[in-house]
Amino acid sequence: MKRSRKRLDAIARARLPEGYDLDRLRNMQKILASRVVERDVVQDPEKICGIDLAYVKEKGKEIGIACAVVCNRHGEIIDRSCRAVNIEFPYIPTLLSLRELRPMVVAFRSLRERPDIVMIDGHGKAHPYRLGIASHFGVVMKVPTIGCAKSLLYGELSNCREDQCDIVDPENGEIIGRALKHYNKYVYVSVGNLVTLDTACRVVREMLRTRSQMPLPILYAHNMCNEYKRRVIRGTTDIERFL
Repeated sequence: MKRSRKRLDAIARARLPEGYDLDRLRNMQKILASRVVERDVVQDPEKICGIDLAYVKEKGKEIGIACAVVCNRHGEIIDRSCRAVNIEFPYIPTLLSLRELRPMVVAFRSLRERPDIVMIDGHGKAHPYRLGIASHFGVVMKVPTIGCAKSLLYGELSNCREDQCDIVDPENGEIIGRALKHYNKYVYVSVGNLVTLDTACRVVREMLRTRSQMPLPILYAHNMCNEYKRRVIRGTTDIERFL
């Protein structure tokens, strides 16, 4: 992955809606990133939450359908929640949390079970400003989070072994995540908040139960989001009751 901070900033600046200042947004990201804690609050989580998001157009508006699913260590679902939120911010790489944070928080807060750790379909520390959606969510909600993505936003693979590589910041050599090999593809794992990279990788590996790059809690959430999306498109579910 060769995209530099400079290149990613240029993309973000070109796509920002009127009224937003990139320098102020980057400063906000740096402040929140400084609050990330790389320490294991829990080493052997019993209840693991996965959160994912799908988008649908309805009556000219873009709506995000966020689902949070809590599993036990056996992969059995013990709680779930889906909520829909109007989306106002466009898709901009490195600023994804400004688009996805609110729907994910709303779905998470609707859970009855309190998970020990949260996996989010996205990056945490493996971000040019160390604040992917998993870190932003973890800092705001003060919960342990893991970033788990299917593609690499920023960084280069280094120190590759048979089953994994480090994700390294090309500008300073810092290890910002780890790429875990799974059925000849990589799963990109990084610290969100209140977890160490070693524990994050171990928990993700334990939950990689299918050929999918998504660990089971995220896979359940992903499938649930897309099922609700299909229902909305077919007209069999009224999106208004989720808003």
